[in-house]
Amino acid sequence: MANVQARRKPLGGSRASSPIAALDIGCSKITCMIGRNDGTGPRNFQILGAGRQQSRGFSGGTITDMQGLERSIRLAVEDAEREAGEQISHVMLGITGPKLNCQLVTATTEIGAREVTPKDIRRVQAQAMAKISAKGADVLAAWPVAYRVDAQEGVREPAGMYADRLGLMLSVVTAPKAIVRNLVECVGRAHLSVNALIPSSIASGAGTLIDDEIENGAICIDMGAGVTAVSVYLNGSPAWLGLVPAGGTHVTSDIAQGIGTTFAAAERLKSVYGTANLEGPGLAERIEAPCLGDDGRLQATRMERARLAEIIAPRVEEIFEYVQQTLQASGVRKVLPRRVVLTGGASQLPGVRDVASRILEAPVRLGRPTNAEFLGETLGTPAFSTASGLLLYSELGFADAVRAGIASKEYGAEARSGAVNKAFHWLKENF
Repeated sequence: MANVQARRKPLGGSRASSPIAALDIGCSKITCMIGRNDGTGPRNFQILGAGRQQSRGFSGGTITDMQGLERSIRLAVEDAEREAGEQISHVMLGITGPKLNCQLVTATTEIGAREVTPKDIRRVQAQAMAKISAKGADVLAAWPVAYRVDAQEGVREPAGMYADRLGLMLSVVTAPKAIVRNLVECVGRAHLSVNALIPSSIASGAGTLIDDEIENGAICIDMGAGVTAVSVYLNGSPAWLGLVPAGGTHVTSDIAQGIGTTFAAAERLKSVYGTANLEGPGLAERIEAPCLGDDGRLQATRMERARLAEIIAPRVEEIFEYVQQTLQASGVRKVLPRRVVLTGGASQLPGVRDVASRILEAPVRLGRPTNAEFLGETLGTPAFSTASGLLLYSELGFADAVRAGIASKEYGAEARSGAVNKAFHWLKENF
């Protein structure tokens, strides 16, 4: 697609803004991060405070225990507030899980050989949105991937151009209404309201990709504990997302099952000695690997590090094979970028980047949050890319055709989700 004009408009102002809070609910940890833009650029956030808690009651993108999850959220938020020295009432909330769905839809409207106006752009966006079947689902976001002005494709900003016809490709993300409602309700029980509900995979890209990668196209792969999220950025905007229901927890489970130990002991083995490289150095080293004895207690045993790698490598390869299949089945497969950025807690396992590069047949870099210098040594790691991206998302100014958010009062609509109704009201008011 041709690059015509940047659509993103960074919102960093000349003075510091009000504090923004991000809440990342993952399968292994819940992170609350409070920051304030210092006014010198969209990525320049002063981190006021952060809180982390083990995730309870949330697995595979769905809530399994409302009370357990509520308590984890409360504790993470309280830790962040204590460190920041102030209370928060609103959060940018990340949502993940295999139930999220991304669709690419197209629409065309007649212009009549005149200049394209903002009203024409809103009209073609509304026509594209009308093609989305949102029954039982909430529309989280809808990003214009590219416009078509007559025969010219890949236009980023068509306003002011002369045309007979205006076309649009729109990327629309939906989530089941029940999942959204329960998640917002759980956050609400912690006395917080949701400013925006953002797909975690998109937030990871916003937090990890540099501006050049966002503008010219890149794939961001976030290896979490329970889910590996994939996002594709094209023409300066989110274009597609997909999810693979496997991550670091599955590697740990394989180790526990493979050598007969507890999950906690397997997690430590993975963190200290684990590698996905079957040909790397040190594989002959004998390591301590406690195993369960006949009495159900851990007993001291030793094994070669190579045996641990032989358990880890097949699962990591399987994850990236699924990632490759997911990308090839996507609507953007014909224009997939060659840049790949790997992030997330599980990406820090030695050898993972090499496996990703071999299977995806592309150069892969290990990415950490782009504002790592503001996050510090503890938070400036790949494990906190999503939380960082949630803070940055609004500041980066991505165009969203429906200004998606949570409108709980509209949950009763039968034919359209709350976000869709909100979109149509907004479009109607602007015509």
